[in-house]
Order: sequence, then structure tokens, then C-alpha cells
Amino acid sequence: MLVILSKFIGLRFQWGTMPVNRPDPDNQEVDPYRRLSASQVIAWKNCPRLWYYGWIEKLKTPLPPQILRGNAVEECVCRVLRESPSLIDPDSGASLRTPLAEDGSPDLQNQDLWVGPGLNPIPDSDRPTDRESLHKWASSRADAHFQSCWDAAVEDWESSPRKVGSSSDIDPEEGRSMVEAAIVLHLDQVEACFDAGGGPGLEAWRSGKRVQWPAPDGFPQSWDQPHPAVGSGPISWSEAWEVARPWFVDPDAKDFTQTSSHPDDWFQGEYDLVYRWSGVPAIVDLKASIGKGDRSGGYLEQLRMYAWLWWVTHSRQEAVEALEIWYLGTGTVKEVSIPSEEDMFAMDSELEALYHTIHARNPEISECPPEPSPLRFFDEGGIPSDPPTHPDERARCTRCDYRGFCEGTDHEVELPQETSVDKHGQSWPVTPLSEIVTRASVVGDVVGLKGPEIRDDGGISLEFTLQEGYERVRVSPSRPPKDASPLQIRRSFPREVTRSISEGSRARVDDGIPSTWRGQLQISLDEKSSVSIAQSTDSAPPVDVKTRVTVAGRVWSVDAFPNGIDYPRWALTIMDKTGSAALVAFKQFIPVSAAAISRGDDIAILNGEIGEWAGRPQVKIGPGSRVVILRHSDDTPGF
Repeated sequence: MLVILSKFIGLRFQWGTMPVNRPDPDNQEVDPYRRLSASQVIAWKNCPRLWYYGWIEKLKTPLPPQILRGNAVEECVCRVLRESPSLIDPDSGASLRTPLAEDGSPDLQNQDLWVGPGLNPIPDSDRPTDRESLHKWASSRADAHFQSCWDAAVEDWESSPRKVGSSSDIDPEEGRSMVEAAIVLHLDQVEACFDAGGGPGLEAWRSGKRVQWPAPDGFPQSWDQPHPAVGSGPISWSEAWEVARPWFVDPDAKDFTQTSSHPDDWFQGEYDLVYRWSGVPAIVDLKASIGKGDRSGGYLEQLRMYAWLWWVTHSRQEAVEALEIWYLGTGTVKEVSIPSEEDMFAMDSELEALYHTIHARNPEISECPPEPSPLRFFDEGGIPSDPPTHPDERARCTRCDYRGFCEGTDHEVELPQETSVDKHGQSWPVTPLSEIVTRASVVGDVVGLKGPEIRDDGGISLEFTLQEGYERVRVSPSRPPKDASPLQIRRSFPREVTRSISEGSRARVDDGIPSTWRGQLQISLDEKSSVSIAQSTDSAPPVDVKTRVTVAGRVWSVDAFPNGIDYPRWALTIMDKTGSAALVAFKQFIPVSAAAISRGDDIAILNGEIGEWAGRPQVKIGPGSRVVILRHSDDTPGF
């Protein structure tokens, strides 16, 4: 049985407190794509340069087939946990699928589309009456779900343009054994709940009380009847299954719709399992592995950060009672030490400082030195080895995905650095990737001024044309995506605009994003742009603004590929000796050669459109652009 810890809990934990904390979308101050996460913190501590390549350069690493095993196992476990021995027969084809809201999260307020209320309860005499019969029921439900979960995971992994290896390298029977291990460990919780008489939440549950974020169970958040498993007197095993059920990410929900964010919105995480039956939360992380290797050290840090996240999202007055890693490859539990209140206040300061260092702005590569931490050793079950670390202080570098171009290693890979590409009857000068200029300044006379108007969010709306001799440039705010958040919309407008701008005045635009539309130069403004009155000596003619570029590099990753149905985008990351850049093409501009391009190929984009995405150089393939394969991966050095 779990022990309730109250060493520094100011307020008594209330049964069913929330595992999801969503920021107010109308008052976001932090870009949701720039929040800190446990994986980023771990990467930074492993090596700042490792973090830089992964999160600033966006160099996504290949996905081995082990990923699909983890996804299949976790989904199957969650589908079993969601079901009820009081509603679902062991061999039933039914499933307690969850209706979703427009954003892909569980539609907790919907009263009509939930499956549970419409099911006929199983007679008491046919329900499990002990651990053994409950285990048999749960295993049968795992059998009912596993193959479809495995097939879905394989399909998802196979569709990833970053996959490496073969799905045939992963044994589904091994995955099914991991699901069974999770069921056994969950039944330990159910038995503890049974032995404790249901814990402090039993009577609330029997009365039909539902919480803001109930554990997924096939019922809406508001439901006016007690659960069909409700009995009287001593708790039954069927009731214990319901009461002990942890909160978890609903397997039907869209990714990242059930994360928990710091009250100030700069950190987010997503719990695997949160047990709440004892009156104090216990956080469990599922790992479809045996727990060997350096990653096990990161898992410990991740769980401690989740303990801090729970505390900070509960007014710094509720602490977790337990942190556990379930290594499903061994069927063992790794207990993680719970941070003290002093530890968590220290984490407050440390993590916020790290956020401001690496995410409130984009750090330079020199601020992220190649200084790896020692490579840690763990035995099965996440048990520290003896010795605990590798004797070579830079052993981490030997297995790093970025070792081929990081100056912190002796391993070097010959990356391309073309100066020109001779194709289609002409020689195309090649711009090094690090020299792509995504922003521009222009000076000219203001014509056709509309605005400026100050918006409620502090942005400034205005449109005008800059005229310099025969050259004309259309200037306007940038266009946010169709599904843009209020924060993204706010960042699509400039904030530094002179009050002196007027029709006929001579103005200067700095840090605008250039493009062309029907042959005319366009300058888009965002929060980084400014508009001022030009000085008499200012000169930045529109004719000097470059909107096209020819680049060449090696394909680091294929980040997106069109599916022919609802995803019309092809995206790559390429590298040369100087740096990296993103490539993107939409719809009819996706080249026929896209299907033949893979990781390790050397390619060139002739006459691409210069752009920027999330502060990173981007080359867009559009009208007049061409993609050329220079060398296939068989003829280039491996990364």
C-alpha cells in the first residue's frame, strides 16, 4: 500500500485534483513552440551543443523502430485501463472510445457521444471477484486491443520520413509481454486500493462525484448517475479497478492536448499515469525497455521535474507521494526520490533561468559549448552500475548523432560546399547556408498609406508602398496561419512604428521579411520589424533586396512528406559546411524527384525563394525553382 506523505503539504490533497493545466489562449505570453520541457533540460545537461543542434538548428534525429514498440505498448495499456470489468466482457469487440472536441482533446462536457452511459452493466455474478479473475479479464482485453495498437504504431512509424531500420526488427510478442507487465504492476495498485478499503475517495466515487479531469473511463465529466460498478459495504474488486484507475493521456486524443503547463506558461510536460486513489498523487512513467544505458539517468531527472511541475501547478502546496518508473521489459519498478520543498524552490529558479537562457531568445552557437556530461551506466531495471560512469569524459560524443560536424569531437564528415551548380544550360552561383539573409531594409517615399492604427494587443496595423525611383515595394503586416493563436497574431504586427509617418514622407523599414508576389517585391512586417523616418543619408534601395537564392547541401532529414490526401507539404533539412537550412514545397510545387530524395543525398535548389520560419532560414520551392539531385547517399559519406 502506498504511504501518504505530508511532510510539507500545506493544503490537504483533494481526491481527483487536476493533472492537466492549460494556459489561457487569450493571454499567452509564451510561444507554445518555445516552452521548456524535460527532454530539453536533459539534452542541455547532457551537452549544450547537443541541445543547440536539436532545438535551434532543428536537426531531427532518425527514428529507430523501437519507437513503434513504445507507442504500441503505451496505447494498448491505456485502452485496457480505460475499460471496465463491469461494462465490457473479456472477449467483447466493444471499446470505450472517447469523443473529441475541435482541438482534439476529450470532449468532457459532451453529454451525448460517450459510450459508457449507453452500455448495459454486466451482472454482479459475472464480474471478477479476486485478483486472479481480474487479471484474466485485463489480459483478455489486452489481447482484444494489442494487434490493432501494434498495426497502428507500425503504420505511423512507416509513414515517418525519418524512420531508419525495419519494423520487422521489432518482435510484437515482446511488446505484448510488456503490456502484460504493465497490467501486473497496475493490479498491484488495484490490490493496494482494495486492501485499503478504497481509500479516501471511495464514498465520493460511489455518490457519483466527478472531477474536472477524471481518469478516462468512457463517461463525460458531468454525469448524473453513479457508476454501474458501484456497490455497498466493503469495496469489491470491480470497484477497486474503477477507484484505482489512474489518470492518463486518453489514447483517442490528439497529441499534446493534455499537457500540463507552468502557471507562467514557460514549461510543459505530460504525465503517463497519475494514481490518485490514496489521497495523494503518485506519478508513474512507462518505459518499454529494460532500463539499461545512459537514458535511465535522464528518466530520473524527468520524474523529479514532473514532481516539481505538479507542485507548481497546484499553488506550490501539493506534493506527490511517489515517483516511479515502470520498466516493462523487466516488469520492475524503479522508485525515484521525491524532491523536497527546498529542492523544488531551487528547481523553480534553475529552470526559469534556463528558459530565459535558451528559449526566451535564440542563443548563439558560441553560448552552447560542446561540453558533454559523463556517460552514465545503468543495469537492467535502471539500477546504477559499478562504475557509474564511463572513464572517458567525452564518451558521450562517440555515440552522438551530431559528432560528424561538431568541433567537440575528432570525428569529421565531409559536408558539401558547392560554389556553383552547372545545370540546365547555365551556371548557378551557390550561396552558403549560413549566408542566407532572411530579413531586409528598404528606404523610399511612402505612397498609399493606410493607418497606422494601434491594436488592442499593442501591435500596429498599417499598409503602404515604398517608392524609390522606378522601384515599388508593398509593405504590410505578415499573415499568421489560419489556426493562429492570439499570441501568434500579436507577433504578426510591428510594434516600432514612427508616429511621424505620413503620405509622401521618406521612411525606412528595417528587419522586414522580403518576398515577391506577381513580380512585385513585398515586405512583411512582424514584431521584429520597425518603421522609422529615414535620415537624409539613408540608402537601402529595393533593387538590392534578394528574394531568390540557390543553395546546395546534404539532406540531414526528410521532415514531412505529402500523403496525397490532406497533407500537401514536403519539407527537408539540409546541411553544408557552414550550417543548415529548411526547405519546403507545397502542393503543385513539390518536385517529382521528392520521392527519390532521402537522408544523405546531396541536392541543390536552384532559384529558391528566401524565407524564414521560427527564426530559421528557409528556402521555399516555388514558381521558377528547381530541385537537382547531385549525389545519392550511396556516394556520400555517412553522418
